[in-house]
Amino acid sequence: MMSSGPLDPTDVTLFSSYPEPIIVPLDFVEKQTKAARDDLGIDESGMYIMSKALEEFMRQIMRESTQNSTFELDYDSLAKYFSNSEFKALEEFFPERVKYGDVMDEMHMNGQSSSS
Repeated sequence: MMSSGPLDPTDVTLFSSYPEPIIVPLDFVEKQTKAARDDLGIDESGMYIMSKALEEFMRQIMRESTQNSTFELDYDSLAKYFSNSEFKALEEFFPERVKYGDVMDEMHMNGQSSSS
C-alpha cells in the first residue's frame, strides 16, 4: 500500500499488522503525545492514525509550499505558506523574515535608538 492518500479504514483491521510504509515512526508519535495519550486513552490503532495524519499534514505542507516556486523546500516558502493558509495558527513558529536594516529603519522612524 502506498501512503499517498487518506487512510482507508479497511487498510487497518483489528489485530492486523499495519500497512506499510509508515513514514513517521510510531515511537516518535508516542513520545510526542505521551501526556495526551495517557489522558485520552489512545491505543496502538490511534497512534497509527495519528502517525498517518502527521504524515499527510507534512505532505500537504511540502506540496503546497513549493507549488509556485522551485522544487526546493526552504524557510521563506514555509513562512509564506503558513501566513496565507488554513494553518495560520502555526505562523508564529515560522514568522516571515525581517531584515535587520528594515528593523533599524523602523525604530529610527519611531524615534527609538539602538542604545536604549
